[in-house]
Amino acid sequence: MDSYELKRLAREQMKDKFWMVAVASLIIYAISTASIPFVIGLVLAGPLFVGYAYYLLDIAESRTSKGDRYELLFEGFKHNPSTPIVASIVASLFIFLYTLLLIIPGMIKALAYSMIPFIIAENPSIDPMDALKKSEEMMAGHKTRLFGIFLSFIGWYILCALTFGILLIYVIPYVQLTLTNFYIDLRGKKKIIIEA
Repeated sequence: MDSYELKRLAREQMKDKFWMVAVASLIIYAISTASIPFVIGLVLAGPLFVGYAYYLLDIAESRTSKGDRYELLFEGFKHNPSTPIVASIVASLFIFLYTLLLIIPGMIKALAYSMIPFIIAENPSIDPMDALKKSEEMMAGHKTRLFGIFLSFIGWYILCALTFGILLIYVIPYVQLTLTNFYIDLRGKKKIIIEA
């Protein structure tokens, strides 16, 4: 799917549940932003964003989802929380080291690791280093495409600046659902498991 189609799909998914998704996004970003100055932020970020991935995948893939399953936001803490913690810390370290070389290598590494929360959400027992490797494999040949998707939101970010950040209430869920649809497009349709 191209960026136009991924964004259209995200808008459609938000249509009836915008405020639910906006509140979920606000919860995740408020907690992660409040804890950034502290070491605890490194510990919270991984599980929080894995939980956010659970929630967004539910919105994107479930036709019956109303967006009110906020308990999914904390799934990253339930299933082996050490995996998202270690994966987040190692990925952040690699991105930082590549950024020391130049900004562009750091951006490339950040794009390469952008699928980690979704991968861990769908494979909670995965080894942290395998999650990093799987994300790099998924993003091979797709980093420019994702960068183009992020660039396509530049007008929205200008509007956010003009509204002193108020418009972020709409833009963050829109960007995150577009990213979720990008992941689903890369991954392919999930195999349906029929429970007896």
